[in-house]
Amino acid sequence: MDREILCRVLKNAMKAQTILYIYNDATNKDERYGGFVHLVTKDYVIMRIVSLQARASGYLVARLDLIFRVDNGGQSASRAERLYQLNQEQHGDFAVSTFGSLLVNVLTLAMHQKLAISVYLDQDDERELLNGYVRHIANEHIVMDDLDDNAESYGEVHFELPAVIDIKFDSRDLRNLALLYEQPKWD
Repeated sequence: MDREILCRVLKNAMKAQTILYIYNDATNKDERYGGFVHLVTKDYVIMRIVSLQARASGYLVARLDLIFRVDNGGQSASRAERLYQLNQEQHGDFAVSTFGSLLVNVLTLAMHQKLAISVYLDQDDERELLNGYVRHIANEHIVMDDLDDNAESYGEVHFELPAVIDIKFDSRDLRNLALLYEQPKWD
């Protein structure tokens, strides 16, 4: 998708505070993220994700160069916007430095604040979703503790920054994962 047109569409949606849908995984063309645009930089978009039930569902940081389709407007977006307002939904505050690499800044923030995150990777044309905690960042090398749904560790996963497709955080599922991880196990 043409970068200039994409940025214009995203910035217009941000200004109007309308929900739009982005598609950024060409291997799964039916998958999309819906929500409000929070920030647009020259390389990334940050969105306040809205679930199918029109509930606040955390944040997404996505690379602009991987977005191949944007749906702006339409009945499902209008319905989600209306329900979001009627349910008085709100996203938590989020601020991150845009100086330098936004992905590194988000990963560093997640590491320092011990935020559970979800990282979608493309490694050698294989897609993988990791849920857990960032443990170490060295240049473009990331070390993450990958957790299952019960907050049990699969172990450390090492990956390079260019493999990141997108990052999600502050969703209900990730907050639940953090609760399970932080609390002692039941006997």
